[in-house]
Amino acid sequence: MSVAGAPVVDPVNLASATGGALPRRLLALVADTLVISLLDAILNGTFGITRVTSGVATTLGSGGYTSFTTQTTVDWPWLALLWVTYYAVLEGFFGATLGKRLAGLRVTDLEGRRIGWQAAIVRNLARLLDVLPFAYLLGGILTLATKRHQRLGDLLSGTLVVPLGVVTYPPLPSVVRRRRVIGLVAVTALLLVLCGTFAYFGRPPLVIEGAKNTSQGIFTDGVSSYTLGSPRWGTGTVTYPITYEL
Repeated sequence: MSVAGAPVVDPVNLASATGGALPRRLLALVADTLVISLLDAILNGTFGITRVTSGVATTLGSGGYTSFTTQTTVDWPWLALLWVTYYAVLEGFFGATLGKRLAGLRVTDLEGRRIGWQAAIVRNLARLLDVLPFAYLLGGILTLATKRHQRLGDLLSGTLVVPLGVVTYPPLPSVVRRRRVIGLVAVTALLLVLCGTFAYFGRPPLVIEGAKNTSQGIFTDGVSSYTLGSPRWGTGTVTYPITYEL
């Protein structure tokens, strides 16, 4: 699960180095969580549908409303995919996420070598289990209890998280690194353009579905089902004919 490359390992034992990295791993987790929260907000704000999370959204006989709360989000598998992709791509390409780079950490195999894609993917798919039952409890317990401070993803993929200065393996050729950075930036920019395009042309029906879920607008009359006609676009506006059944 690793890419060959002759690392230069400092005399510091790798197991000891992983212990010294624990405070930095917490910093990296906080930083990466902030980045992923921003990506979640973009994903939810573009493709999410408003749903009632507690209470009942319905009109009352007096003309008032029941008390309820809502959330605008996509289904959880899409959020999990975004989460795993963020970690796996950055660790597979560069050996570190933005948070790890900020904290001065990198992911290596058990011998201090650069990890490959298989290890990056396995390591971060297992993250879905490491977070259980909440707040990285399983991953945190394993990180503190294991000799080399490995969470479940590390144990399954044969990886370690160590400070940057502990292991020095041959750097990526500058051409390869530049191509990876340019490719990652280009793909990110393309995805943002696609999100912006969808937000303008594809989001209105999702907003209407959210209105139905929360009994807003015409849906306060107890609409059971509806269909949308072809949209009519104006300057910064769109109008959808709605046929509905009570």
